[in-house]
Amino acid sequence: MTRPTLFVLIGSILAALGLYLFKGSPLLAEQPYAEREAELAARDVSQLSPPEMLARLQMAARQDPDAPEPHHFIGVIMRAEGRTDDAIRAFQSALRRDDTHVPSLVALADMVMLRDGGRVTPASARLYDRAYKLDPEQVRAGLLSALPAYETGDVDAAEAHWEKILAPLDPADPRRGMLEAFKSTVDEAREAESSGG
Repeated sequence: MTRPTLFVLIGSILAALGLYLFKGSPLLAEQPYAEREAELAARDVSQLSPPEMLARLQMAARQDPDAPEPHHFIGVIMRAEGRTDDAIRAFQSALRRDDTHVPSLVALADMVMLRDGGRVTPASARLYDRAYKLDPEQVRAGLLSALPAYETGDVDAAEAHWEKILAPLDPADPRRGMLEAFKSTVDEAREAESSGG
C-alpha cells in the first residue's frame, strides 16, 4: 500500500469516527435496539418475520428467565432454518428451566434422532420415553422409545412395551400403522446390513 493511499484510508476512518461521535450516541448504544424491541413487542405476532420473531422470543426469555417456552420456540425456529445444533441447544435450555416440558423433550429427541442419521439411538429413546411417561398422549414418542430394544433383538421387551401403549387405542387408530412403519424401517435396515448392502 502506498503512503498516499494509507493517508486516505486513515483520513476516511477518522472522518467516519468523527461523524459517529458528532451525530451518533456512543453512550446510548442500546437505545435504538430498545426502541426496536418495543416496536416488535407492539406488533401482531403473525406479522413478524422469523428474525423478528427470534428477537421477540429472546426478549421474552430475558423478561422471564425461568420460562421454558421462549427457548422452546427459539428451538422451533432454529429447526425450521436447518440449524440442528442451535435447535438442540435451545431445547436443552428450555429443559434446564423445566425438565418436565414435554414439547421440548419430544423436540429435543427429534433433533437428536435427526443428528444421529434418522435412527432412534438410546439417547433419543430416553427422551421419548420420558415424554411419554409424563404425557401418555405422546403415543408416537412412546412407540419410538422402544425401537432401540427392537433393533438390538430384544423383540419381546419392545413388543410388550408397544402392547401397553396401543391397548387403549381404537383398532382403527392410524398410530397402529405408524408402529408397523417404524418396525419395517428397522427390519429393512437390518436386512440391508446382513446382506452387506
